[in-house]
Amino acid sequence: MQAPFADPLVKLDQFRPAIPFVGRDDELRVVRTLLHTIAFDVSQGARALVITGEMGIGKTRLLAALCQEARQADFRVLEASTYEAGCHFPYFPFIEALRPVLRASTLEELNYYIGSSTALSPTHIRVGSDEAIIPLSDAAIIETLAHLFPELTARIHMDQKQLVQTEILSPEQEKFRLFEAIAILLERIASQKPVVLALDNLQWADSASLDLTFYLTIRLHRSRVALVGVTRPAGVHNGHDNKDDTLVTTAANNIAARTLTDLMRSGMLYLLPLGPLEIGAATRHLQALLHGTLPQDIAQMLLTRAEGNPFFLEELVRALIANHQLVLQDGVWKAAAVSSLKLPNSIVQTVERRLDELSAECRTFLQIAALAGRIFPIDVIITLLEKSADQVQILIDEAVGFSILADYSDQVEEYPRITRYIFCQGIVCEVLQAEVPASQGRLLHAAMGEALETMYGFEANEHAAELANHYALGGKQEATLRWNLIAGENAACQQAYREAITYYRRVLKFLDAGSDDSEKRFAHLPMRPEIHVLIGELWFKLGELEQAGNMFQQALADLQQRSQDISPLLIARTNRLLADVYRIQSRYEQALAHLQATRTALERETQLNARSLNEGTPTSWVPGHSFPTYREIDPAHSSSSERIQFLQAQAMLDILLNHPVEAEPILWQSHQLAVEMGDRNSQAFALQIMSWIRGWGKHIHETIRLQKQAMDLYLSINDPFRTALVEQSLGIIHQAIGEMEQSSLYTQRGLERAHRYGVRGVIGWLYWNQGAMAFCQGKWDECEKSLQQALQEALDTNNARLKAITLQAQAELQFRRGNWSEAEQLFQSAIVAATNTDWLVSTTALYGHFLAVTGRQMHARIQLIRASEYPAPSGLSGDFYIPFLAEGFLHLDMSEQATLYIERIREQHGCMYYGNAVDRILGIVAAHMGNWEMANQAFEDGLALCQRTSNQPEEAAILYEQARVALMRTAPVSKIDEICTRARTLFLSYDMQRAVTMVVDLQKGAEQLMPATKQLTSSTPQNYVTGSSRDIQSKEYELELTLTKRELEVLRLVAEGHMDREVAELLVISPRTVNRHLSNIFVKLDVPGRAAAVAYAIRQGLV
Repeated sequence: MQAPFADPLVKLDQFRPAIPFVGRDDELRVVRTLLHTIAFDVSQGARALVITGEMGIGKTRLLAALCQEARQADFRVLEASTYEAGCHFPYFPFIEALRPVLRASTLEELNYYIGSSTALSPTHIRVGSDEAIIPLSDAAIIETLAHLFPELTARIHMDQKQLVQTEILSPEQEKFRLFEAIAILLERIASQKPVVLALDNLQWADSASLDLTFYLTIRLHRSRVALVGVTRPAGVHNGHDNKDDTLVTTAANNIAARTLTDLMRSGMLYLLPLGPLEIGAATRHLQALLHGTLPQDIAQMLLTRAEGNPFFLEELVRALIANHQLVLQDGVWKAAAVSSLKLPNSIVQTVERRLDELSAECRTFLQIAALAGRIFPIDVIITLLEKSADQVQILIDEAVGFSILADYSDQVEEYPRITRYIFCQGIVCEVLQAEVPASQGRLLHAAMGEALETMYGFEANEHAAELANHYALGGKQEATLRWNLIAGENAACQQAYREAITYYRRVLKFLDAGSDDSEKRFAHLPMRPEIHVLIGELWFKLGELEQAGNMFQQALADLQQRSQDISPLLIARTNRLLADVYRIQSRYEQALAHLQATRTALERETQLNARSLNEGTPTSWVPGHSFPTYREIDPAHSSSSERIQFLQAQAMLDILLNHPVEAEPILWQSHQLAVEMGDRNSQAFALQIMSWIRGWGKHIHETIRLQKQAMDLYLSINDPFRTALVEQSLGIIHQAIGEMEQSSLYTQRGLERAHRYGVRGVIGWLYWNQGAMAFCQGKWDECEKSLQQALQEALDTNNARLKAITLQAQAELQFRRGNWSEAEQLFQSAIVAATNTDWLVSTTALYGHFLAVTGRQMHARIQLIRASEYPAPSGLSGDFYIPFLAEGFLHLDMSEQATLYIERIREQHGCMYYGNAVDRILGIVAAHMGNWEMANQAFEDGLALCQRTSNQPEEAAILYEQARVALMRTAPVSKIDEICTRARTLFLSYDMQRAVTMVVDLQKGAEQLMPATKQLTSSTPQNYVTGSSRDIQSKEYELELTLTKRELEVLRLVAEGHMDREVAELLVISPRTVNRHLSNIFVKLDVPGRAAAVAYAIRQGLV
């Protein structure tokens, strides 16, 4: 279909295969319709096709695809292509298409095609099926074709003297005879098999060839000949410099356009215009060019610059590889300075060849227009050219006629009064810009900036980025500074934080490159440290903490080098922001130090304000977490705003240092100040943190209420960063109380918002939300994927808190799935990661719970006691681990410690964490206390919660606990069997093999113990069977008298689901010794095997 994409200078074997033809499905359907019409001689339907499109858009490739399909359908394909100088050779494309047929044919075939015979009798043939067609003699055909193909007479062994014309014809008659001879030749060739005559680059064809093409379209409309031509859109002439030639060509083009219209109207011809590839097709084309993994940013840059033009895309890729700006390493493409890619010469030359067709005056106009940008207002160009509107309109019409420009006025609804035009292709604009000499370009950019500023008037601020660019290129220093600052403010207000950083960095670069008195000359603009702080705040909002911290440190270093007249408010603000960075990074000592520096600066500011209360010195920018506004602000207002931020930063640190009592009044104080000032951002932040303090448990609905109030305020001020944070919190809270639809809604909305605005700091937390939701519903692979994404975000952004809780969640996932070895490694990593965070207590408790459940009693005791002795964390980082802590103590036979938490567990009734229903653990603790009624109700509530949230793994776990309690209470075996069957079915559906084994052991053991149970029931008082806590303790004591300590340890581990090998590893004994202990246990307990021993241990309350 086309040549492979390969460059001999670039040895890349993956480019050897041909590039797939993509993105032209609709066009191929038209091609197939045409071929079907010809192949089956359908009475209706066009038999000619014209493919049009801009340079490089894929016209020739579509023609090649057509020819390939035709060959596969057993067509004879005749191909030819004109070139730019071909207009000087009449009928060149037809000569090139037909000559190979005449040369390759046998003498017999050739005689048939041209109708020759020995006697040259005037045999007449009826060509076509139209009776109105005038027949042409064979001699006339040969004589006429010999003018185009002089070698023809030699091929048929005919003497030239025999072709002497005896009749005199007018030029029109000679032309008709030639056209008819070629038509007859094509018909005779097509009598053997259908023919496709494919002519490429008809925009360069001579006028005689075009006339012949139109003639054949009409003449052969009922023949088995498909005429296919490829050309550029109307308006493109042949590049003649002579004015008269241009006029002639323009007239010819107009006639051709009218003829095409008539042919289409009569149904004889299809016109197939090709547009740019859609983004999906362009992406597939790029993947075909570059086998391997291509980073998204590189792909996006290439696709954007090529604008769906396959040729441009290929040449850009080729240039990147040839210049070693794109290198394949281990299957991944690595880039260096891709954004600075210079247009390849192949593209430049192609574009310049097209621009050469324009008049010199029009090209000059386009060069100036290109400096204004791809989309430009025409009034500014008129001003710079110093021409009348009518004169410029003539140039515009010429450019529009050549598809260089298009009217863009209707596309800009905000400014309907401004007439704008757009370059149809961005690369054409680039080429034109490069043609302007640098010195002339500077003058034009400066003049253009002034003209645009005048034109926009009071709306100039909305075009700050455009003005800043022109003034920078024009060398206007003060204007460049001013408009970059305004552009940065505009971008920040629109949450385009990275763009805002770019503008502020330009200001810094300009100030750093200027002389020592630069800031004195521009004293009315922000200083360097102020710009550093602004950039730092933007990085902070994006979650790029390292970048933010670096900016704040540079600002502090710059402030320390300056005189004492620097505003204490700026010092306070910089220290407070740096403290926020350190707080999130869990570097609490540095955070405390900078908060103390903030307090000192604010006290100094208060003293200065007291002395200059009546002076009313205005400030040029608002401190806190806003951006420059370049209006006069009351300094008292600025001071109050910074105090609010300081109070809230202090409260946040108090919370993380586990001093919620001290934090709460500080937050309410900041909230009251914010209300008085009308500062909705600070109001929202105070409510958000207050909701964090309320936490889980009995205050959870108040937590939700405060969170929603905060979110409404953030939305009202268009703060996507804080809004996404609140949505993340609401998502996980709703998940904890079983409202999965709400959880999914808030999480998905937050993720979309974070991605849309590039708020990276919250994306990891939202991935963690998705992992937690998938965990609850047993979607293990989805959970693992989301948690891995969260961990990667934590590592990329150096977020210690996110890293710790993500490792905690991954450990719980492996624990639930029965992968205990992986779970232990993850728990240990989580402990290390959580060391300096508020997740340390919960991670320690969960690790202890894991160790207790899996039989490592000594190590579990250390972790659980340590967790219980830590000060309880506040807010959402606390409480949720309490049920796990209690269950862990139960596994260690530390019942008194477990029952201490019963009320705190009951406060979290109806919640679930990491897929574990609090009600299940409440039921276990209640059963151990002998409170069967509470246990039964807790289990039923837990089952209802699991069914509502589709949490089937936990539903199975609750059923298993119900079966254990039923066994302890000597319930009927049929009841135990029914519960175990339901649990086993659910565990099997989630591939939880270890849990399945435990259920099967319990089920079999209950059946095997049935005779003993009946005997025990008949010889024991009823209150012993239904049981109390004291009864269970007597059973355990009785069991301990029967078995040795080591046998009790073995039985406990086996009952908790450990294999013999795992028991041996935990007790540091051999597997043979484990088997010997099990044999002794079976004999002493008089049970038939392992399952019965497990059931006996459960019934006796050992596990």
